[in-house]
Amino acid sequence: MIRQPSILRFGLQVTLVTAAALGICGSLFGRSAVEKLLTALVMPYGIVWYVFTCAAVLVYGLKDRRLSVVMTIAWILLTAVGNGFVADWMALSLERPFLSVQPLNEEPFDYVIVLGGGAATGANLRHQGNGSGDRLLLAAQLYHGGHARRFICTGMRINAIAVGDYDPAGQSASILTALGVPAEMIEKVGGRTTSEEMQTLGRRFSDSAERVGLVTSAWHLKRAMRLADRQGFQPKPLPADFISGPQLPLKPAQIGLKMIPSAGAAEVITRCTKEYLGMLVGR
Repeated sequence: MIRQPSILRFGLQVTLVTAAALGICGSLFGRSAVEKLLTALVMPYGIVWYVFTCAAVLVYGLKDRRLSVVMTIAWILLTAVGNGFVADWMALSLERPFLSVQPLNEEPFDYVIVLGGGAATGANLRHQGNGSGDRLLLAAQLYHGGHARRFICTGMRINAIAVGDYDPAGQSASILTALGVPAEMIEKVGGRTTSEEMQTLGRRFSDSAERVGLVTSAWHLKRAMRLADRQGFQPKPLPADFISGPQLPLKPAQIGLKMIPSAGAAEVITRCTKEYLGMLVGR
């Protein structure tokens, strides 16, 4: 059993070490960098990670080898599933094949397919772009730049989990028309999953001589292209919504921020894991 004075002494030591570390960061990188680090630490994931780190150090000091090993493994897992470096690596592994693709430099397409997932319906019932809304922005840019003659928006709601009676295809089409794309240039195709969508599109375009482009998030494009190829359908990949940023050297403060797990990084890792699982099972 840990004595109360020991816990208090340990808590004081942790506080002093943390304050000293933040002070050093402030002197090296400035106040704004420290504020960013503190913000990361007081977010829910940051708090859990910080407390878990302190607990792991405390357990290690108890000389209980088995418990120390368990805590170390648990700490590594907790850190990895929310780590910015892991998130960046996973995202780049999916997006790398499309880094050199410049959709707005392409010759005109007869059809541009816009996969569903870039739109949602807000509480005021207005259709709006979500975190993958760049799919729709890119589609609108292709239209206004003269790169697309017609569009096909895909996606059908899954009733068991859908919120409201809105299909992704309809949501996307609504936003595209609001962005200036004529409604008569937009078709809608169903499909509850990317696999189902590609089956439908493959039947239509597998033997077609028409020039077809495929707009979806860069991190989703690798799986989408595999599914299209399986249906004998080879559209031109048009990546949107990159997670990866420019491949530039990181500054020390940026490294520190990425080391602290965050919900944002965990969400990216979850998204990328779903892509790899989808490819593994062929969906």
